[in-house]
Amino acid sequence: MAAEGERFYRVFENLDELVSVVETARGVLVSGSCVIPRGHVLDLLDDLREALPEEMEQAHAILEQRSDLLVTAEDESRRLVEEARVEAARMLAEAQDEAEQGLALARGEAESAVAAARTESSALSQQGRADYERAVTAARAEQNRLVSEVGVHQEAAVRSERMLAEAEGKAERTVTEAQTYAERAVADATGRAQRITAEADEYVETRLAEFAATLAKMLRSVEAGRGRLRERHPAEEAPGPELFDQNAAGA
Repeated sequence: MAAEGERFYRVFENLDELVSVVETARGVLVSGSCVIPRGHVLDLLDDLREALPEEMEQAHAILEQRSDLLVTAEDESRRLVEEARVEAARMLAEAQDEAEQGLALARGEAESAVAAARTESSALSQQGRADYERAVTAARAEQNRLVSEVGVHQEAAVRSERMLAEAEGKAERTVTEAQTYAERAVADATGRAQRITAEADEYVETRLAEFAATLAKMLRSVEAGRGRLRERHPAEEAPGPELFDQNAAGA
């Protein structure tokens, strides 16, 4: 960094000295020219050239080579464009070949599928006709058999109706019995609940009566104790509740 600063300092120093040489040069009469020391000026210019940064020299070299670089770049771009065109043409040809092959394969598969479908359809049609004929023949035979067995079927129908009537009667009896049992069970449960409620009410009433009797007895004992205290100490103030409780407990 210090060397770079020194080089810039030399550049400005040489420029200042060149300006000073030109300003102090002896002028030529009847002319705007002047006489300067050639050797000294050339030395200053050489020193100035050496003091210039290397980047400026590189930039100057690049400027000189600009035409060559432009020509090279144009040639490279033409070459790349041509290669791209050739590659695109090749890929297009390959794609067309693959498309034609795929189309031919698809056509072959479609024709095979159509032929197989036609064969399958013909076979199914023949089988359907045969099944239809067999079904019609079997239906006619069954019809003839049923016609010949009408009497047997009538007897079976009568027996079936009788069994159905018996089943309906049994079902009605079962329903009636179930309803009767349910009503009896409800009545029993209601009676049991009423008895339990009455017993609970009676128990509560009895306990309350016993508690009331006990409380009345305690109150009578308290009043008796207070009466005895008044008889013993007629002029004194009646004792407080604590004394009443003690007397009642003693009684």
